Amino acid sequence: MKALSLIAGALLSAQAIAGPDIDKEFTAMDADRDGKVSAAEHAAGAKLMFAKMDANHDGKVSAAEMTAAHQAVTGQAAKKTDMSAADKIKAVDSDGDGVLTAEEHAKASTSMFTKMEANKDGFLSKEEMTAGHAAMMKKQ
Repeated sequence: MKALSLIAGALLSAQAIAGPDIDKEFTAMDADRDGKVSAAEHAAGAKLMFAKMDANHDGKVSAAEMTAAHQAVTGQAAKKTDMSAADKIKAVDSDGDGVLTAEEHAKASTSMFTKMEANKDGFLSKEEMTAGHAAMMKKQ
C-alpha cells in the first residue's frame, strides 16, 4: 500500500506543490480558517481538484487531463523527479481502465490524509501537509 499513499498525494499534484504555493493550498482547504485542515475539509478540496482536472466533465480524469491541470495551476511541466500522470493513475486505478474516477480519487485522497496526518490528532497542520506532499511527490 506504499504506492497507494505515495500516489494519493500526487493525485492532487496540480495544487500540491512545494514552496509558497502550499500556503495557498492549505488556506484554500481550511474552510473554517482555524489553522488546520480536517478530514472533511481535505475531502472537499480533493473533490474540487477532481472537478478541475476533469476538463471534459465525463466523470473521469485521463493522464492528459491530469497533466494539463498541473500545468495550468503551476505554469510549468511536472519535474522529472515527479511520477508521470499515467503512473499516478495506474497506482490507484482499481478497475484497471487507465482513467481515474471520482470514487478512486476520493479513496486515494482519504488514504493520503491518513498518511500525512502524522500526529494523529484528526487534523493536518500546514507542516504535515507540506511534509506529506513533498514526500509523496517523489518518483519511486
